Amino acid sequence: MKQNRLKVIILVVAIIAAIAVIVKVTTSKPEADEKKSYADKQENGTVINTSKKLSEVKKYNGLEFTNIKFSHTESVTSLNAEVKNTTTSNIPAQLVNINVIDREGNIMTSFVGEINELEPGETTTIDSGIAANYVDAYNIEFASPEKKI
Repeated sequence: MKQNRLKVIILVVAIIAAIAVIVKVTTSKPEADEKKSYADKQENGTVINTSKKLSEVKKYNGLEFTNIKFSHTESVTSLNAEVKNTTTSNIPAQLVNINVIDREGNIMTSFVGEINELEPGETTTIDSGIAANYVDAYNIEFASPEKKI
């Protein structure tokens, strides 16, 4: 009788342990993205943004932004990207707002970049920066200079 009772107790404990493990596994989330840092410090002191979202191709008013690099050196966060005119018309030189986006989709700050005149299919670069550290941003977007925080 004691042996049967002991077996039942062991079985009940095993079932409870199994349920606890199942609950833990099904309710635990991988490390939350919002806790991940996108800032990767290089040997020379430059910090590079590694967010995949930030480096995706961006489009704005017939312009396509590729090879986007976002970095921080000393006291300046810099943006460098290739810009291509994807239209069949000339695009005049213009200012563009660069909105820096956090993980929740909020605009953290904005700064302005200048794009040279582009003929159809032509590619140039944009280099701009802000005197603050926003290198850990999740994303950026390009917008008209009127669309600010």
